[in-house]
Amino acid sequence: MSALASRPETSRTSLKVRLVGETAELRGVVRAALQGLAEPPLEITEFEPSTAPGVDANGNGDAPADVTMVVFNGNEELLLNYLHVQAAQAPRPALFALLPGRSAGLMKRVLRAGADELLFLPLDGGDATRALLKISEARWRAQRRDGGMIYSFASIVGGVGVTTLAADLALALNYELKQRVALLDLDLQAGGLAVFLNLEPEVTILPLVRLEKKLDSMQLESALTKHSSGVYLLAAPRRIEEGELVSDLTIGAVLDLMRQLFDYVIVDCGSHLDENAVAAWERSDRMFYVLDQSVRAARCAWRFIDLFDRLGLGSVEPHFILNRYVPSYPIGIKQIESSLTRPIYAHVPRDDKAVERVELSAKDLWQVAAGSALAKSIEDFARRLVTGPEQLAGAQPGLVSRLLSAINPR
Repeated sequence: MSALASRPETSRTSLKVRLVGETAELRGVVRAALQGLAEPPLEITEFEPSTAPGVDANGNGDAPADVTMVVFNGNEELLLNYLHVQAAQAPRPALFALLPGRSAGLMKRVLRAGADELLFLPLDGGDATRALLKISEARWRAQRRDGGMIYSFASIVGGVGVTTLAADLALALNYELKQRVALLDLDLQAGGLAVFLNLEPEVTILPLVRLEKKLDSMQLESALTKHSSGVYLLAAPRRIEEGELVSDLTIGAVLDLMRQLFDYVIVDCGSHLDENAVAAWERSDRMFYVLDQSVRAARCAWRFIDLFDRLGLGSVEPHFILNRYVPSYPIGIKQIESSLTRPIYAHVPRDDKAVERVELSAKDLWQVAAGSALAKSIEDFARRLVTGPEQLAGAQPGLVSRLLSAINPR
């Protein structure tokens, strides 16, 4: 597990920051604080608020910025007007206001002028890093992603239903929302997706591992197995020991190409976390951690949170799915959320009758129990992912809540 925690972060290009302040001395203090941040990499250009847009403090032209930071410590009207003008630019940069204090009046005026983030002087390194990383990661993901969405499912507790949830979500996206969907089985030793879907793949991911040339769409399509629903599966190798041949480089290339071919790619990472799982998380638009209502599952989820934080995968945050949920069980959603200090993104009900019908018939949930509570819950989950935008349970606090917190600190 130590190899995971020490995995180097994927390289990113520098974030272009336009630093706006009335004096060189003031800009210099903020610049020094920004240059002291470990991440993200920054390319800083200084501006005076009285200069024309795109002309720096030395009168030189400048390319559009990713972030404009306006330091309020002087002529407030001039700086507010600068913010207002920047907010109307196209493309519009992210606008940060750096304030000398927590004046509610100035904070409101700054927000009305178009500021996206409020930071305070002297600049706190942690607050600045979090705000800048959010912009950096959003830009990196937008540049990198061109095609469908990738959702990963994982747990470090076996038997909580990772494979079932991943497969059922793929089926719901296909049956109910008419999306083109593929499944990737990264639980390489168990190979559970093929079993769950009652498939016997003639070809698995293994031929893609042995390619000497760059992977192309024809090679990938030849390795896929089609389910009767229309969902495609890239199956785990037939033999347990062959799973060791699959590398994170192969997974990265496969997912990058699958994104081009499908609307949604669902990845079953199982309960064995390794370099392949990290490669999937790096490319995922959402990562879901699955647990049930047991003390063991909650404690293991904490271990996962610790690992995920140490990996530094700022491009994706884990969302928590409570599977086989029973409302009357003593350990409820509130207790689990309190234990994790994280919200539960969604809960899926326990439905033994529907599961039994699926297992006995060797058919999928929508073929034998389409009207069940379990099927309806998975469909609601799929719609939530597709229809967006939404209030993500697990997103960072919004601007209004951060404003209230800043005005009324505890």
